Amino acid sequence: MAMRTPSSPLLALAAVLLCGAWGSALGATAYKWTDDQGVVHYGDEPPSGKGHQVEKLQLESSGTRPSPDSQKSKDQDKAPTASDVNITQAQIQVKKLEQQVEHARQVYQQARDNRMQGEKVRKGSEQNYVRYLERIDKLKQQEQQAKDNLDSLRSTLEDARSRLDKLKEQKAQQDQGAPGAQ
Repeated sequence: MAMRTPSSPLLALAAVLLCGAWGSALGATAYKWTDDQGVVHYGDEPPSGKGHQVEKLQLESSGTRPSPDSQKSKDQDKAPTASDVNITQAQIQVKKLEQQVEHARQVYQQARDNRMQGEKVRKGSEQNYVRYLERIDKLKQQEQQAKDNLDSLRSTLEDARSRLDKLKEQKAQQDQGAPGAQ
């Protein structure tokens, strides 16, 4: 006896659940097919006639439904490992440091340009010359601070990149040594 599933998704779900509950008690087989109009049908017998693509559904006799997790492939539900998290955090750190290095490079370049521009402007009197030297010293200090900051950030960035490379290498070694790894 074949039963037609109504077009409502909720009623179709109810039909599947009823069919599953009925079939699980008996350990039965059910059939699913789509007719020429695209309507999905479920039944305990396949449809008569040709032209229907029929899917045979084996219902479990245990009365329990498989968990949704058991339906997924191992690759789909694979949770990130600690190595994956560490690599991601290291990648984020590298990106942030790259941005900081670029900003520090721009600050250093501006400080250098300011010093060079400041050296060009010089006034003739002795008092102005003293002010000029003080101003140039201040610009040189700003330039040196910017350069030191840039060098420090570059060093930190290189350390972060090295750490990231090591983490990736460790992950690759773990994947090679893991059972079922390719």
